[in-house]
Amino acid sequence: MCFLGVVLFERNQTQVGYGETTSSHKRTARSSSFLSMMNGKLLMGLPIAIDYWKLPRSDSKFKTFLYFLTHLHTDHTQGLSSTWTETIYTSSVNHDLAISMLNVKPELIKPLEMGVSYTMSLPAEHGQSNETASKSISVTLIDANHIKGSVMYLFEGSFGRVLYTGDFRWCETMMSDPVLKDLSESKSLNLLYVDNTFEFIGNEFPSREKCMTEMLQILRKHPYHRIIFGCQTIGKEDVLLRAALERKEKVYVPETIFSIYRTLKMPCDHFTTEQADCVLWFEKMHQISQFNLKKKNEEIPTIAIKLTASGLLYKSSNFKDDELIFTVPYSNHSSASELAKFLDFLQPAMVERIVSTHGNKSGGTSVIDCYMSKIKAEMTDDASSDSMEISIFASSAFKSQVPDYFCSAVSRIPSPDAIAAMETENTALSEDIDIEVPLEKIDRFSILNAMEKPLPKPENFNAIMEEADALIASIVSDLDQFHEDGNEDYIYSDAFIEKLMALNTVYQPLTGITCSVDVSNKDSRI
Repeated sequence: MCFLGVVLFERNQTQVGYGETTSSHKRTARSSSFLSMMNGKLLMGLPIAIDYWKLPRSDSKFKTFLYFLTHLHTDHTQGLSSTWTETIYTSSVNHDLAISMLNVKPELIKPLEMGVSYTMSLPAEHGQSNETASKSISVTLIDANHIKGSVMYLFEGSFGRVLYTGDFRWCETMMSDPVLKDLSESKSLNLLYVDNTFEFIGNEFPSREKCMTEMLQILRKHPYHRIIFGCQTIGKEDVLLRAALERKEKVYVPETIFSIYRTLKMPCDHFTTEQADCVLWFEKMHQISQFNLKKKNEEIPTIAIKLTASGLLYKSSNFKDDELIFTVPYSNHSSASELAKFLDFLQPAMVERIVSTHGNKSGGTSVIDCYMSKIKAEMTDDASSDSMEISIFASSAFKSQVPDYFCSAVSRIPSPDAIAAMETENTALSEDIDIEVPLEKIDRFSILNAMEKPLPKPENFNAIMEEADALIASIVSDLDQFHEDGNEDYIYSDAFIEKLMALNTVYQPLTGITCSVDVSNKDSRI
């Protein structure tokens, strides 16, 4: 049976097929926290899970899937931990990282070589009612050019040929990869699951080589400054190494990062865990803000370089250069134009997005939509073209994979109307986030009415606003990073709470409302 036949067969089954979610599973999914992003998929019509670790283990299908890992970024490993029980197929580098970073049992991780095709048997349950369905598949790993260890997967069988890119960055040299070259020349790719992070026209940034040059130029213009690099856990280590060689200085990295670099077989003599005497620092992106940098500049002149193109997605002012923070759009994802070239090179019959999109911030059109419109136009004489598109995009399996999470911490905060309607006692976090202080019911309208009377402008108004702007920029940066990584640590950390309370303190002279909480007395009232 061809790939289209498999998809239509799975769609028309009365029982729940692979890639679909039962109502009980949906209830489980809705009841769990989806604040953490998860960019993984169940391949439609096949018992294959890629970067998808949230199938309920009580489900009978949990043990019937084949599990694959593309790379070790957090949004692709949510749910993968030391308690995992099933075999995982991945690259040799990911094998080592999964053991060291996630404590996955070594015997469960099966490393596969790049460019080698492996034959794997599918679970006995698969295709029982369909004699022509694949009983085995061929799997081939391809370098994804994203971070160290990252891979694409090509699956082949009676269903056709399916390529899953995971996160990747397209470049011209990938055209010479034997597997990708064969797919391009044969025009035989039935379905492409693709990294669509920057799919909208207008999301453009330089090559990594040009960004590396830009970083070096910033270093050379600040020869006597301490330089702090805003990084992810993995993916920017080559930039840090280049900076170390340029400055002939070691780069400070935390112990956990140093351990990862050892696993990656980086030249660790260029890195150190001793921070005191270093002028080159690694820091997580969310830690970098005007507020924090001004404090550091009280010690020695300091600037920060954020290594990210995420500003294109969020349009945050925190990604604009200023006197202390520079943004170098060093990205491990394909730009919109690179993605368009990739699609034109492979010419897949159908395209599925991997990444839960953040919405169109560029104002441009999706290159994926453009490509699919072109394909549909070329196939208007083929009566099966419309049914083929519907079988993928309108299937219950596709709809079941729409993530049910909040995109922002703000969406968790009830509106004033909702708060007023609550009958239960409200609570508020005190300076010690482990202590909750009950709130008395306050007439919010009396507060708003009191605010209508203009207050005199304080003499130090400009200073207040400058301090408030720095705090807001830092808070927004944390929220942006939370949105990017899906890591709740950003918004539940002591530092984040302290910034919120500091902002409250700064703004109090402008509101005329005085609030005080005695955390030593749980009966205190605001």
